Amino acid sequence: MATTPTTRVTDLAREYRIDIDTATFPAVAYNQLMGIEDAKLIEELRTEEDENYEDDGAGRETNTGYKWRIEGKLAYSTNLAGTLLDPIHAFLRTQFKKHRTMRVEQAEFGVRFYHRSGIDSGHDSEGRVFVKTWTPPGGKGRNVVDVVLQGQGALADIVNPLANLDPVVTGLDPATGAAAGGNLVNIYGQHFTDATDVDFGVAAAVFEVVNDGHIVAVAPAVAASTVNVSVTTAEGTSATGGTADNYVYV
Repeated sequence: MATTPTTRVTDLAREYRIDIDTATFPAVAYNQLMGIEDAKLIEELRTEEDENYEDDGAGRETNTGYKWRIEGKLAYSTNLAGTLLDPIHAFLRTQFKKHRTMRVEQAEFGVRFYHRSGIDSGHDSEGRVFVKTWTPPGGKGRNVVDVVLQGQGALADIVNPLANLDPVVTGLDPATGAAAGGNLVNIYGQHFTDATDVDFGVAAAVFEVVNDGHIVAVAPAVAASTVNVSVTTAEGTSATGGTADNYVYV
């Protein structure tokens, strides 16, 4: 008798990626949070009692909204030499410490949570959070920190950023410069790793990739006009046509 082949794979082995937006709004600079040992996106309904006399004492509730958070364990890390803390870990710790001197909303930042394979998991989401708890270990062993990123406002469904690895330009800073060129321009977006070319219109620029969501380029000389800034990798070239990638030469 022939055996039955496996036709499905369970969700047990799935792993999710968390990206942290370290830029100051409205700029966007998502960076991957490394060292995640466990991560859960938790959504909860907010309810209140709603029973009526006609319910004969039976309980009834109605929802008044929802709240959400990301709970995780983070292997607190340094570089190989042990001389520099992982920059995204340092960012989270700094945002948490801000609560000592400022309001919660002043320490908010963007976060996105999605399946690292690029598939549509049904949980790929984006929103704004603050670091509500930061709990380091209390004894010997590895430095694993318990972290809660508390959602602020709406949680939005997103298309998995890894579903399409073409580079995307989401913002420029500054977005204006002299026709003579020469000034440094921060290019923000995603999928910039291993970029091979950065163009201001048809003029190629000297550039350096800072991370997957940030490139620093030297604006080339271009006659006074508005041009699209594009980034090219082995996956393709960023789409143009919107205003996010517009650079104005004056």
